[in-house]
Amino acid sequence: MSNKGITGSKTLPDKEIVREIDASIDLCCWLILCPCTFGFIPYKTTIKLDGEEVTKIDVNLCGKAESKRPYGELGSVAKSNCCCCVSVHSSFGEISPGCGCQEEKCTDLVEELKARQRTRGDTAQIQRVEQTLERLDHIEAKVDLLLNHMNIPQPATAQKMEGR
Repeated sequence: MSNKGITGSKTLPDKEIVREIDASIDLCCWLILCPCTFGFIPYKTTIKLDGEEVTKIDVNLCGKAESKRPYGELGSVAKSNCCCCVSVHSSFGEISPGCGCQEEKCTDLVEELKARQRTRGDTAQIQRVEQTLERLDHIEAKVDLLLNHMNIPQPATAQKMEGR
């Protein structure tokens, strides 16, 4: 993956990297479109990827808009092509770095978002809970075997729980 257009990286305790990706429109394109859109198209767009959520920061003539979503709520993330323009689609809407001609940055953003969705999204959380419950069952079985082997009666709370 290329680090072009990426600022500030640091390692979190769980080895997750915080990244900021500049997905802004080129200044020339923005100046051409500005009269047609009355400046509502953001001239600066930053995508911040942290451990638990993604943040999109848009800056236009009217101010700054910030939108945050957990990776599990991003929905489908895909790269799309229209003529020679490339963009990224997600629940944030369409993101077209440059004038839609920065395919490398779009590919990098899609790969990074999908990787973080797999490791941090709802499906991954459910899988981690299931793995934890499975480990707990194994530990409980081992404790029961040790108690039986050492002829120690089960605690009263465990007997009540089994009687449910």
